[in-house]
Amino acid sequence: MELEESRILKYRTRMQLLHGMIGACITGIPLAVLLLFQIHDCTALRHQISDYQRCEQNGLYLYVWTLKQDISAGDKITKTDLEQKKAWVPQNTSYAKSMDLRQFTGKKAVCNLKKGTVLQTDLLSSGKKKVKAKP
Repeated sequence: MELEESRILKYRTRMQLLHGMIGACITGIPLAVLLLFQIHDCTALRHQISDYQRCEQNGLYLYVWTLKQDISAGDKITKTDLEQKKAWVPQNTSYAKSMDLRQFTGKKAVCNLKKGTVLQTDLLSSGKKKVKAKP
C-alpha cells in the first residue's frame, strides 16, 4: 500500500513539475519575443539618435527664418510674417548660418512665396529700383 502511495506521490509531483514548465513556456516565450522586439527598437532608436547628433555636428540643422503666411510678389516682409525654425538644410545649400531678422524685414518678395518657405536673400529685393547709367 505504501509503495503505491509513493508512486502516486511521485507521479503527482512529476505532473505538477511538467505543468509548471508548460505554463512557464506558455508565458515565457511570448515575453521573450516581446523583449527581443524592445531590444531591436531600442537599438534602432540609438542609431537614429547618433545619426541626428552626427548631422547636427556637421551643421546640417540650422535656425532659419520661414514665412507664417503666403506672401504675394511685391509685398513687403514684416516681423509678423516671419518665424524662426530649426530645419535640416543640405550641406551644399548656401544659407547663412546666422541670418539676422533685419536682413528680411522691409524687403519685397520677388515672387509669390508660400507659407513655410525658408527665406533666402535671393527671394527678396530691397524695393529700390536700379537706374542704369546712360553712356
